Amino acid sequence: MPVTDDTDSSGDRDEYQREFYDRVLGHVETILKTELDSETARKYVYGLAFKENDVLPKRDRRPKPGTAFQADQIHRIHGGDEETRATLVQFALVVAEYYDVVDDVVDGDVKPGHEREALLVAQLLMPVLARLLHRLGDDAVEYWTREATALVEAPLIHESADGEPTGEAYLDLLERQASLRSSITGLAAVVAGADGDAVERAENVGTAVHKLMQFATDLAQYESDNDPWNAVALFEETAYFEQLRTLRDELDEALSAYPDEYACRMRAPWEDDVRPRYEETVRGT
Repeated sequence: MPVTDDTDSSGDRDEYQREFYDRVLGHVETILKTELDSETARKYVYGLAFKENDVLPKRDRRPKPGTAFQADQIHRIHGGDEETRATLVQFALVVAEYYDVVDDVVDGDVKPGHEREALLVAQLLMPVLARLLHRLGDDAVEYWTREATALVEAPLIHESADGEPTGEAYLDLLERQASLRSSITGLAAVVAGADGDAVERAENVGTAVHKLMQFATDLAQYESDNDPWNAVALFEETAYFEQLRTLRDELDEALSAYPDEYACRMRAPWEDDVRPRYEETVRGT
């Protein structure tokens, strides 16, 4: 079971998360003001990438702080400096929105007739992403670009596979796609000057978080999504919850070397009991 820490109660963690989200909003404002030269571009990027909108209807809360929060905590654990951490968090936010937009285009989730708008906002985000990565240094560029290549390879391998979707194939694809977040948590350790073992541990945190996020997304989208590559569709109830328990154990293991105050905060979003939501969604009870 997760380790509890009396010095960091649930209420304290909630307050910490709210304060972090306020900082995220400040980072978004900084990105828009300093990385985009025209007011037209700023409004366009804000409206489509950092705000809920009907062009990209499957995107809910914006901006999404999850991966940036994990990166922030790992960078703090390893004693990184504040200026680098601010750039890291901004980079994590831009990466998350860029790949979400691209994913919606690839999956056909853009509002019909508005594909051009989605592509334009992705094109505007790319140079911002590149500049922020450059500021993190040569080691960061070398590390993240290699990890990003592995992420792009995931759908190529997936599309070349034969046969119908299976639970085993789903888990293999999920493992490959997890580099979306493990590349950011690993990067947090890299730019803090951590050693190879610490970078691998940070990557494991990102991998486990990505898998848990995808299981949660699949459950949330099960009723409205006909995608056969959905964990709820592929796993029967018992198997679904066994997999979920395994993923939580993987996260616990990855967090075990971190101080309790950080581990508790990083684990907290994945401790909720999802069974009531599952029963409501799948059984209709």
